[in-house]
Amino acid sequence: MQSIQQMIETVLNDDQPVVLAMVFQVKGSAYRKEGTWMLIQEDGARTGVISGGCLESDLHSRAIELFNTGKVDIVHYDLSAEDDLGWGRGAGCNGVVSVVVRDIDNDFRHFLTLMHKRLLAKKHVLFIQSISNLAYYAYLNEDEDCLDSWQGEIPFELDAVTPFQNNAEQKSMGDEMVYFQLIWPRPALYIIGAGVDARPLARLAENVGYAVHLLDWRASLCNEFNFPMAVSFQIGNVERLINNIEFSSLDSVVIMTHDFQLDVKLVQRLRDSQLLYLGILGSKKRTERLLDRDIPNEVHSPVGLSIGAEGPEEIAVSIVAELIAVRRRKVI
Repeated sequence: MQSIQQMIETVLNDDQPVVLAMVFQVKGSAYRKEGTWMLIQEDGARTGVISGGCLESDLHSRAIELFNTGKVDIVHYDLSAEDDLGWGRGAGCNGVVSVVVRDIDNDFRHFLTLMHKRLLAKKHVLFIQSISNLAYYAYLNEDEDCLDSWQGEIPFELDAVTPFQNNAEQKSMGDEMVYFQLIWPRPALYIIGAGVDARPLARLAENVGYAVHLLDWRASLCNEFNFPMAVSFQIGNVERLINNIEFSSLDSVVIMTHDFQLDVKLVQRLRDSQLLYLGILGSKKRTERLLDRDIPNEVHSPVGLSIGAEGPEEIAVSIVAELIAVRRRKVI
């Protein structure tokens, strides 16, 4: 599942006609919620999903009619109908999904280009789309700079937001209905230690949208052959390497070096970094020895959700599940 940032990169790296389908309202239950994006390209490629498969074919048919037109439209799907004339087909979703379908023309590509620069700088943006007049859209960043085709004032402040929360909703502004969506940079996962057990973790994390970065002192392990999905490799003295990284509150780190003395030094450095997630491979007793104290709430050890995982693949599942839960603020 690709992040919105990755979808924007797909558009910017390929000049073929492409249509954006974006869920802006859900009434009742549905497979995906407000803020879901999907791309449909002229060659038939699709990125992302709007539903479990019942809407994509119809959206593809609509996209064919929109390519190279610069047009934008709204489609409503009633998933509660049980007969063949509805979209539910007995699936039991029992919701109405409203989708903006837009041909991405040159103006919108330029708009996405500037938004993408903010995301690369690890800055979130507020995407704004008028539902009453689909020609009007804008984005607002934390400096309250606004790039837009908008008419009039945007009465919204971008502050005090919770990292990685979707916060997609429709609001009334006078006589106009407006859709707001917070868009976050692609989440970053730094894996320290490029052993065999790190490979399924990197692979699974990339599959759910993380930008995976590897750090290790062994070039024979930390390389593209073992981690073809990674976006960067840093090889050398790991203590020095992490000192050169500007971690943010959007970043996650998993320590899996299997080196106790090195882990002591890494934890001392990373605990002051205000990370979104810090996980340490190993037992609770080992981590308490690392910290020389009880494990604080901000440190996840044993790393991963407690699902009885055994072996590298199952442990990777538990770690990625915990990463998602923390990002979605679902950890109890």
